[in-house]
Amino acid sequence: MYLPIWLGFTWAELKRETGDERMRPVGHAFSLFVPGYGYWQVHRHFRLIRDVLARAGGTAKVDPLSATLGVVLWSFTFLHYSNDPLFTVLNVVELAAATIVVVYGQRAMNDYWRARGTPTEERVLETDWLALAAAAIYFIFNLVGYVTAPTD
Repeated sequence: MYLPIWLGFTWAELKRETGDERMRPVGHAFSLFVPGYGYWQVHRHFRLIRDVLARAGGTAKVDPLSATLGVVLWSFTFLHYSNDPLFTVLNVVELAAATIVVVYGQRAMNDYWRARGTPTEERVLETDWLALAAAAIYFIFNLVGYVTAPTD
């Protein structure tokens, strides 16, 4: 669930930076759950990061297609409810895909801030710890459910 939250927060940052009042961070975050349209929004999101980064003189490279493909992988594994081993593996794939997309985008945003002369701290925020704790608890419950499930 952290991926849409991250998209909303960074869209709000990009809105402040570009001065584009048409940008709606909450709608942008929720658009991720609309099949097809969400992928276009992610591509648009990373294209804007690439463009503002280039204008600021940042050195990081951002490929919107790569980020979009990561979100496609995330979305294919996002909505499933089962304790079968296959679905536990899909949970790991989902978490890895979302993590890679967020780290990829956040590194580019940090490079943008540095290129603008804004000091940035590469640190884990309280919201990051909460998201990590929620994911760990979810994973543990799935694991316990799988191990304790009756076998016939």
